[in-house]
Amino acid sequence: MNKRIYKLTHENMQPYGYIIDKKCVKDNGKGNKFGILLKVKSAGWRIGYLIVREKTIKRIEYHDSLETFEPVSGKAIIALATHASPENVKVFLLDKPIVLKKGIWHDVAALSNIAEIKIFENKEVNSKYYYLKSII
Repeated sequence: MNKRIYKLTHENMQPYGYIIDKKCVKDNGKGNKFGILLKVKSAGWRIGYLIVREKTIKRIEYHDSLETFEPVSGKAIIALATHASPENVKVFLLDKPIVLKKGIWHDVAALSNIAEIKIFENKEVNSKYYYLKSII
């Protein structure tokens, strides 16, 4: 791989989406607390489970939906690019759950033998694909 792997932070995820963590919870240190990261109207959602074996990324895709990537096991990277700039890909270590905004170009690759990722997305998803000039 010839790309630098960045750490997922709230700041560097801003163009692409959100990190799912306790920042959305108002916690006074007492009792159980629940927070909402974002609300969206939807005609339904589906939960998927992705087993990742590929070690390289040749193509990225985007959907007309928000989408979560929640690592379950193994180590993976996620390549992200804004809708307007699919060749301007930034690679992150996918070590925490994230939500991608609509229209964000993305794909994943395994750093370990196998990585497993839970995905939440719209019930119906339309995908567009873009083949990268350089393999990641």
